[in-house]
Amino acid sequence: MPNPVIGISHNRGRVTTKLVVTLALLGVLLVVVAQWLFYRMSHVHVVDARIKSDMVAVASRLPGWLDQVAVDEGDEILKSQPLVTIDSGELRLELKVLVSRQATLRAELDRLDAELAYVEAVDRAELFLAEEAVARAQIELNQAKLELEKAAADLRRLEGMTANAMVSAQQLADATYRRQQADVKVSFAGSELRSTNAALEKARASLARKGVLAGQKGVVTQEIAELDAEEQRLRLRLEDHSVLSPLPGRVAKVFVEQGEFVQVGQTLMLAYSPDSLWVEANVKETVIRKISPGQAAIITVDAMPEKTFQGEVTRVGYATTSEFALIPSPNPSGNFTKTTQRIPVRIRFDAPDPRLRPGMMVEVGIRVRD
Repeated sequence: MPNPVIGISHNRGRVTTKLVVTLALLGVLLVVVAQWLFYRMSHVHVVDARIKSDMVAVASRLPGWLDQVAVDEGDEILKSQPLVTIDSGELRLELKVLVSRQATLRAELDRLDAELAYVEAVDRAELFLAEEAVARAQIELNQAKLELEKAAADLRRLEGMTANAMVSAQQLADATYRRQQADVKVSFAGSELRSTNAALEKARASLARKGVLAGQKGVVTQEIAELDAEEQRLRLRLEDHSVLSPLPGRVAKVFVEQGEFVQVGQTLMLAYSPDSLWVEANVKETVIRKISPGQAAIITVDAMPEKTFQGEVTRVGYATTSEFALIPSPNPSGNFTKTTQRIPVRIRFDAPDPRLRPGMMVEVGIRVRD
């Protein structure tokens, strides 16, 4: 026969155990609820936040056929790394023709320089000789005039002595001849001086050839300068046929394939820098007053639920997201439904993870109260 005392004691032990377990569960539940209430009171929680980045659209400045697409989606890229190459055969041909014209004009410029130097040397020598000839002709004229004066004086003296029969007719005839001969020499020397002066003027006039050649040289020099500028323009266009990376980062999306024809300004691909990722949380306008830059934030990424990221609010938007909608939603005077608007808040990661991608969904808790 069982002992009734032992049965009652056993039942009391089972009741006590259940009571302890129940109280423990209630305690854990109270702690969880308290933590949840504290979190809700001290944080603004957003469940539809997304990871954002500065997406850079890589576009072409020139039209043409794509020779090569050097990267693919997800590839890491360096700044100034070639991404896309556009066919440049026609442009290279234009550049060759231009370089050939430059060589021809530079040869013409060298010829003009040589001719100018030759003309300058010849004109300088001719001018010097002409000036010397004029000086020599002037001296000869002066000498002829002196001889004429002496011959005239001798003739006058002899003519004065004729009355006294002191001079013979032969002497008088000789003196007359010498005076006439001196007169001829003066005339000849004068003619020679005029001839040398004409030669001097001609030598001076020939100096104008230097101006003509200098003008031709200026024209050729200007043409060369224009071709040099055109060459620089063509080389810049040639550089534009190779589209370079504007930043170090990663390729997010490629929109073209090799062999396609692209237009000016066409977007070829999108790239971003993994170091510039942030979270954009659209916070309700009813709680936006609690948020300010510098507040700490807890970030949970849906793709990595096992890891929690720390962040900081860096900017609070100054307009609601509805202001940027493609289709505006005006408030008609008839049926009107009041909708709580949201304002974008930017949050930066304290320590970004290379596994993060733009567009990933995250949940954010912004600490607004200690």
